[in-house]
Amino acid sequence: MKRIFIILLIAVVGIAGISAQSADSISKASTGIYYGKTSIAGEDLWKALETYECAISVATVNADGTPNASVVIPGVTADRAYLYFGLAPNQTGINMKERKFAVVTAYSYTSPSKSADKKMLSVGARIIVEYVSDPATIARLIEENKAKKASSSTIFMKIVKVLPIG
Repeated sequence: MKRIFIILLIAVVGIAGISAQSADSISKASTGIYYGKTSIAGEDLWKALETYECAISVATVNADGTPNASVVIPGVTADRAYLYFGLAPNQTGINMKERKFAVVTAYSYTSPSKSADKKMLSVGARIIVEYVSDPATIARLIEENKAKKASSSTIFMKIVKVLPIG
């Protein structure tokens, strides 16, 4: 009887650990904001993304729970509510679709000779994004962003939250 109880307890705990991921489970991973002053947001962030002035990495989770990271160049939709990715079939794209969430990190370094404020040499942001699976939304986003080369193979991720880099 004791053995059955222990097995049942392990199964319940395991199932609870597999519960649906949310943006808060990602964004609360680091509750201390140490670099708030060097964060880029709003118009500065969109400009940096659209003009490729920053390095971009995407962090996702593989099916077995291991981390996956990739370097990418996302697009920003015309309404600036979504990032989009033209990825070749790869693990990052699979993870985005299957796990629904990803963390996009934008980072930029300025040469010390170009910045009077030494604290602003390294700036960036973390962007929590959620996979868009609704066909009507995808069709609308493709149409609105055709000039930016969005197509039926484009992966759209809704911007949920923008946070300081660390």
